[in-house]
Amino acid sequence: MKKRILAAVVLSLLLLVLGLDIIFASIDPGRRRLPVLMYHHFDQESSADTVVSAGVFREQMEALKAAGFTAVTLKQIQAFVEEGQPLPKKPVLITMDDGYTSNLTVAAPILEDLGMCATVFVIGINEGETTYIHSGEPLMPSRFSYEEAAPWVKKGVLDLQSHSYDLHQLASYGYSDRDGMRPLAGESLADYQRVLSEDMAQFRQRREGRVATDLVALAYPFGYWTEEADVILQEEGIPVTFTIDPHCNLLIRGDDSSLRLLGRYNVTDRWSGQALVRLLERAR
Repeated sequence: MKKRILAAVVLSLLLLVLGLDIIFASIDPGRRRLPVLMYHHFDQESSADTVVSAGVFREQMEALKAAGFTAVTLKQIQAFVEEGQPLPKKPVLITMDDGYTSNLTVAAPILEDLGMCATVFVIGINEGETTYIHSGEPLMPSRFSYEEAAPWVKKGVLDLQSHSYDLHQLASYGYSDRDGMRPLAGESLADYQRVLSEDMAQFRQRREGRVATDLVALAYPFGYWTEEADVILQEEGIPVTFTIDPHCNLLIRGDDSSLRLLGRYNVTDRWSGQALVRLLERAR
């Protein structure tokens, strides 16, 4: 009986601490909670957890807006952390992985109509291609080129960042022994750093002069990251990094580390707009 009472007391204290953390993070002007949403491909109907239908996406975005959430940009969250610039009361960062044409044809018009914006993490080697360079097979769904996305970037609806140049692979694919941006077994730190640096250089070279916004962020392919990789990317001039860990983030003014390894919620077609709002309200 005493053990149960003690366990209940400990649980109550933990919940109290969590509640106070959420309250103070909301009140303290130097600390802001930031939920990040992760999407991939869009279509008229959903066929997988990585595909969200146009109707559901609009419902989700309308629900967020009605609940008082404001879609923010990477520039805004950087300005909050690095310069102390204010963020909206209920910020949310919307992201899309891989660079599918549907980000432009389906998602972008909905975002523009609602006065919202998103960040797209592009796989550099697939940008604007119709076939996968390693196999010669058609890239399905199709991928946009930087030029095709340029009007949406100019309007401020989309920002284009990195999902690596050619490290969005698994060893099981048969084109590389590497899983995402993880090191190979027995690989030296120097060799690992060279691989990541060369991949980033290729991404920059392909993007140079073709995208109006600065390259400041990378989303780890498959969410595979290492502490060494994050240090290397920081040295490569990438101040913001993302995982796929499903948790809310705490931005801290003056603490650049709060911009790294940001978690994201993978949004599926099964989530109603109200379900998404409830998730974000609890995450605040």
